[in-house]
Amino acid sequence: MQAIVTIAQITDTHLFANPDRLLRGVCTWQSLQNILSRVKTLQPDVLLLTGDLADLGEPEAYDRLFECISPLQIPTYWLPGNHDNLAAMDDRLNRFPLYADKTFTIGGWQFLLLDSTLETAKFGEGYLSRDTLNYLETALQDSDRPTAIALHHHSLPVGIDWVDTIGVSNAEEFLKIVDRFDRVKLVLCGHVHLECDRRHHRIRFCTTPSTCTQVMPENATERDRDPGFRWFELHPDGTYQTRVIRVRNTTPTIVR
Repeated sequence: MQAIVTIAQITDTHLFANPDRLLRGVCTWQSLQNILSRVKTLQPDVLLLTGDLADLGEPEAYDRLFECISPLQIPTYWLPGNHDNLAAMDDRLNRFPLYADKTFTIGGWQFLLLDSTLETAKFGEGYLSRDTLNYLETALQDSDRPTAIALHHHSLPVGIDWVDTIGVSNAEEFLKIVDRFDRVKLVLCGHVHLECDRRHHRIRFCTTPSTCTQVMPENATERDRDPGFRWFELHPDGTYQTRVIRVRNTTPTIVR
């Protein structure tokens, strides 16, 4: 009998080559360290990093990320965001315990990691290329495992007007594909710097807070200001539980 598998999703770390540099008043390196200290106590089976790992795409920032992650000795998979430098990521984040693989299976589940970045984006919006959509469709046809799909950009609205202008611009094509396969259980993303939980038909779409600065939703609470990560418990029969875990930020920053 297969055991429950645990995943910690970490996103939008926005690291710099200089670990002391601030992003809107927040030391992103220290904020990530605080998050990882909490993750370490939970000992997930896998870490999943969903983009904007470096703010300026500096190769040295990915070295900083490796220095933070590697002591945990937890298998870690990643995908790029609109702030990232994919060539530098491939070069610096492709050694144990980090893997550049964009599909993996664990505990009876299949994970598909999609690149939603658009080189010609003007405002940080995303796009899924025809090759990526073909890859997705083929992977879903070839496996009957319960499946989680991860990408950086959001494919469903989160209810904040300016944020919803920079999601996946061809989301309808993506949704048409995933709607055809009952095995798709979860779609995970980052990018929006806030916690959101939506359903599209039978599929659950989850966004996750940044490890540093947050976007404030309408009717925000004090909790919405804090950095966080998302926790998943996956059962081999395709059922799951998920929640966001926050870590108190002593100098919270609000992005409007």
